[in-house]
Amino acid sequence: MQMYETLNSQGMWLDQVEAGGISINGQLYNQPVCITNNEVIPLHQASIAELNSADFHAAIRHKPEIILIGTGSQHVFIHPRLTVELINHGIGVESMNTEAACRTYMVLKGEGRDVWAWLWPITD
Repeated sequence: MQMYETLNSQGMWLDQVEAGGISINGQLYNQPVCITNNEVIPLHQASIAELNSADFHAAIRHKPEIILIGTGSQHVFIHPRLTVELINHGIGVESMNTEAACRTYMVLKGEGRDVWAWLWPITD
């Protein structure tokens, strides 16, 4: 899936999402990543099930409007305990497959919204 429209060139932008990789600001990542407002952080968790509250400390301090979780090829929910913790800090959280998360990320960034994303590559 190619991404084309960019209304604001500052920040992190998704260029392309395809099986095995996510291109962010021209750099291809083939491992899970966290995208903040100004950096891409490689993740060491092999799956969504390995996420814990410590993985969201920086986001909780920054308080983005929403956190998107791109779960690879299939939609998988994060643990409800994590969802509740983020919501209690005033942060919205949505999980969806990675292609949907990337589309949503680009729409929200295009609107100037403060959004962070945890993305797992598509494996199919």
